[in-house]
Amino acid sequence: MKDPKVLVEAIKAAYELVKDDVTFKIGEEGLVLRAMDPANVAMVIVELKKDAFDKFEIEKDGFVGINMDRFVQVLKRAKRGDSLNIKIGSGKMEIVYEGSGKRRFSLPLLALESGPRPEPNLSFSAKVKIDPSSFKSAIEDASVVSDAMTILAANNELHLLAQGDLGDVETILKQNEGLLEISMQENARSKFSTEYLRKLAKPKVGEAIEIALKSDYPLMVKFEEPNLRLAFILAPRMDVE
Repeated sequence: MKDPKVLVEAIKAAYELVKDDVTFKIGEEGLVLRAMDPANVAMVIVELKKDAFDKFEIEKDGFVGINMDRFVQVLKRAKRGDSLNIKIGSGKMEIVYEGSGKRRFSLPLLALESGPRPEPNLSFSAKVKIDPSSFKSAIEDASVVSDAMTILAANNELHLLAQGDLGDVETILKQNEGLLEISMQENARSKFSTEYLRKLAKPKVGEAIEIALKSDYPLMVKFEEPNLRLAFILAPRMDVE
């Protein structure tokens, strides 16, 4: 890759949830990662198409096990203007940066028992596209009063609410006021952990965030660029009386 930014940002986003050993699928479609966080509360999905690479050659489809923490630390060593070359074989992943000099890293591959997790088949009743800064700001506002935020889609508006001992907060996003698009079959309302929402809102990918939800149902948060699909699925927080 002449410009590895899209790969680096996608893997850093996944690292917010998954810091241990993971399995990538590498095939003719490109690179795929699907993994759960240790608490099984959230899934991250990275699909990087082969067209994102300036050169992409494989002998056969296969799975690659790697330690995510080590992989991310190496990817963070990319400098502005560096090109990135990755070679996989003989039990190792070799990562080479070329720019002002040539730097080579080698990471051992891991023998993991299974490939990427299957993506669940979900159906949603409301989908919205919102400005990333508005979403991040609403999460930070909610964090002031609670460790959970309710997301409500109703009347072609998106409401982001939180209640706690320290008070209440509500952000309302309307068309052209932080809300870029909305399509609804019915109203949808679910509550989620602000700690997880913060992680899901971090990626610096694309120009909008797509959110799909349904009442008391998992949330999907998706970022897209021409050759990248980056998505998160987050389980709702259920109140127990």
